[in-house]
Amino acid sequence: MKIAFSKNQIINSAISPFEQYCVGYPGKGNYLTSLVMGIGNFPQTFSHPGSKLLDSIVAYDRAEISDTYIGQVNMSIVSSFCGPQGLIWGYDIAQEEGYPLPSFLFPDKIKEFEGIKIRNGKNLRKASKALFGGNGQFHFPLLPGTHVPCAGRFYYKTGPTYLYAANAIGIPKNRNKSACLLMEDVGEIINKNESIESVKEKIIINIIRSVLEIGKNQKINYEEIFFDLISKDIKSNTIGCALVSMPYFLLAKKALTKNLTTQTLTDWTKEAQNNFLINHSS
Repeated sequence: MKIAFSKNQIINSAISPFEQYCVGYPGKGNYLTSLVMGIGNFPQTFSHPGSKLLDSIVAYDRAEISDTYIGQVNMSIVSSFCGPQGLIWGYDIAQEEGYPLPSFLFPDKIKEFEGIKIRNGKNLRKASKALFGGNGQFHFPLLPGTHVPCAGRFYYKTGPTYLYAANAIGIPKNRNKSACLLMEDVGEIINKNESIESVKEKIIINIIRSVLEIGKNQKINYEEIFFDLISKDIKSNTIGCALVSMPYFLLAKKALTKNLTTQTLTDWTKEAQNNFLINHSS
């Protein structure tokens, strides 16, 4: 069987059985993925000297719903690739390009990546929120209780600290033979002798470099790399959770518009918004 990357074939078959709910990828056939990042925090309330687990779970839950809503799902962490059977929401379809590179990433810092298009992953996050919606503002959310494989990482830390979540996505030149690489990083920004912005820049440069190192290992040329980073101050006696997640899923039926493979996110939203779940909830 010949493998051929085809947007139309993928999007027309990676469809949920539900009108207004996306569902987790069942493990065969075509699929979509999208970028979700969040940082949640919760005051130590249910902790005791032997365990902080309950407060950590609440912090994790808040991270899942802090921006794009991916709550109430059974998330399983899997390895981080999107192959010829997959599409990236916000890039391959429902394209969004509104955000330029962030101001703290100076052009001279990315000269080493000459020949590779470096792009702001915040565009992908914006597209994900347009698809799934936010907490209480549901568009085409993942079905409550669905089992969702996700490329992702999460990190807990008790404050005071400064948490971050970062992501990079390498897009190969040949989508027929190679997978897009999804790279995640979560941790703390510790700025003893430099500014937070300077540390953020180093994190971004390193995660881009890490994508290229994987490319060397696998002998894959990436022609575009998206990156993204969010951060949050976590106060004393509070547990924070930084989360990066790229769910693999099937698209809700009503989210499939006629010209989705060529539409911008703005055009898709205009056409699909009347079918958002929030507009049909009793």
